[in-house]
Amino acid sequence: MRVLLAPHGTRGDVQPMLALAHALAARSHAVAFSAPSNFVGWIRSQGFDAESNGIDVEAVLTDPGADLQSMRWQRRHLSEVVARLFDSLGHYAGDADLIVGAGIQTAASSIAECRDVPYANAVFCPCAVPTRSTPPPPIKTQTLPRWANRLLWDLGGPVASLAVRGVLNRGRKGLGLRPMHDVLDHLAGDLILVAADRDLGPLGDDAPARAVATDAWILATDNVVLEPRVEAFLSVDPPPVYIGFGSMVAAHAPDLAGTVIGAVRALGRSAIIGSGWADLGSYVEPGDDLLSVRALPHALVFPRVGAVIHHGGAGTTTAAAAAGVPQVVLPHILDQFYWAHRVALLGLGPRAMPVGLATTDILAERIDQALSDPVCRRRAIEIGQAVRLRNGAPAAVEHLERLVTTPVAASGLAR
Repeated sequence: MRVLLAPHGTRGDVQPMLALAHALAARSHAVAFSAPSNFVGWIRSQGFDAESNGIDVEAVLTDPGADLQSMRWQRRHLSEVVARLFDSLGHYAGDADLIVGAGIQTAASSIAECRDVPYANAVFCPCAVPTRSTPPPPIKTQTLPRWANRLLWDLGGPVASLAVRGVLNRGRKGLGLRPMHDVLDHLAGDLILVAADRDLGPLGDDAPARAVATDAWILATDNVVLEPRVEAFLSVDPPPVYIGFGSMVAAHAPDLAGTVIGAVRALGRSAIIGSGWADLGSYVEPGDDLLSVRALPHALVFPRVGAVIHHGGAGTTTAAAAAGVPQVVLPHILDQFYWAHRVALLGLGPRAMPVGLATTDILAERIDQALSDPVCRRRAIEIGQAVRLRNGAPAAVEHLERLVTTPVAASGLAR
């Protein structure tokens, strides 16, 4: 079959889709991408056709006027994104037998409907699926009773649909499609693939029938090698602490960098910094105990550090768990609070601290706990042994094959 993969978002949305692409190709399926322009070169280097969707996500998020915490900015940005996604996918969906979206992909389900092909939606956290087990992603508190979680989903769904209905229906009108009322149900597609590790992020037992859990999709790093300077830095004893917040960009990045580095130095440890989109390394005082690199391959670096300090993204949490090392999570937004809660609940690290509340003293205590607590280190090793043996991408391919070969109406799924 011919599959169009259409992720829109950060690396955390694109990298798992690359793992899925390799699993699809291994089954002799033809794969093409429509993706943010800043990832097109990387996707092509992996051997897949890729076209830009017209949006450079890194440029958008690092723009001085960007503010992920502002609802006003989010609404304005979403309006621009939806229009571009409809335009790019409308030109590129072509002869696809199946479209799979991920991240903030708001056009693909409508394009699939217009082309009369199935649409699958990939999510990388169980909290993206309505269940009693977790509240909706914008809710930071993860310890609510099950009935409260369900109530929040029931109340929040119509509000979220209302927020995006207008711009989505404008795109649908251009395709000659009828307006949608329940937007979230429509965006979920014919099949929801929950690509999260079964131990780290189990899917709730009351999830919708069209939601299936596959384990996380892991991109192989067989041809990746570390730079000599990174290799040398990781060889020190005791091993350094990793610090990285991926694509998270915040106005307080200089203060955050100073706080985290200050906490690590207070413990007398060295640190290797994945500078990320926030360019954290540019805000810290250089020294023999610090090495800053724009981006680092987690699968090669994490097993060789003492602990991983990160934002709580799905991919980073899974990589740290697979490495068998303790984690210290400073969640910024959305599903990161879910992953932070799961890390603490599973004993993989100390209780998380929202990034806005981090102080040098408190963070130093949390890092020291992660480095020295024998229970934490034992749990990290135990769970890591299971997590690193699993890759859900092949199972996801089987679900997609069934979706294409089984009529949607007969399968009980509804777009």
